[in-house]
Amino acid sequence: MVFITSQETLSKVFGNEVVAVEGEKSLFDKITLQLELAESLLVDEVVGDFSASIGPGTSLFNACVTFVACHALRQAIPSLDLILTPNGFGVVQNTNVAPASKERVERLSESMQIRRDTALNTIIKMLMREEGWQDSEQRQWFAEGIFQLPEQSTMWCKRKDYSDDWEALKAMRLESLPILQRYRDRYISNEVMDRVQLALCSNKADDINDRRLGKRLISIVLREMNGTPFHHKYIDPIVNYLREVDDDWKASSVAALYAEPVFQNTKKSPGYFF
Repeated sequence: MVFITSQETLSKVFGNEVVAVEGEKSLFDKITLQLELAESLLVDEVVGDFSASIGPGTSLFNACVTFVACHALRQAIPSLDLILTPNGFGVVQNTNVAPASKERVERLSESMQIRRDTALNTIIKMLMREEGWQDSEQRQWFAEGIFQLPEQSTMWCKRKDYSDDWEALKAMRLESLPILQRYRDRYISNEVMDRVQLALCSNKADDINDRRLGKRLISIVLREMNGTPFHHKYIDPIVNYLREVDDDWKASSVAALYAEPVFQNTKKSPGYFF
């Protein structure tokens, strides 16, 4: 493991939420498997090989530690015997000790979920500013859609069908694909859409106009995903803007759909005149 290798690190994350109980194994020892799985999830799906470049003590490293710890504990809670001590939750293996109430355990689980989701949003935003992450497979995955942050899933009407914001985000991206393809083919063009999607997971100053365009597209796509029938009036302002200023759009096949008709006066044409 890279991010959490000791009980000391784990204790910094939880503070007084989960405390040591005398005579019991440490929480680190009890949830080592869940910690390994949580780190694998983070590295495989978000951080990639860039994880080796994240220095201990940095803001990004600390956010990764928080995500791994909170995700692991939430996954482990059903298999742990939690008790409530004067200082916080404790984990025991003594069946003679009364367990913490279901309501308190559920609140702990909800707290872990909120902290985990917050940390994941922070990690992704930080990674977008890291040059070493830009060429990773994980960044390429993010650039294949217009939704990059788990917090965006909270604006989707189907969010409640998924266990957490990350799973909801992945489902949300899949559902948006047919809509985005229609926008590519009829309004935005492949060239511009590819550029916008890359800009949405970048922090470069040169990409600011594309990020603004991407945010407008996000609101339009969300409207349709949440059940509002599509109307061209929502996207016409974007098309008009692209027609005026965007060379990539002007050179695309989509531009031909908006070309003004040209009438030529020939002798074969009805209504030919001198």
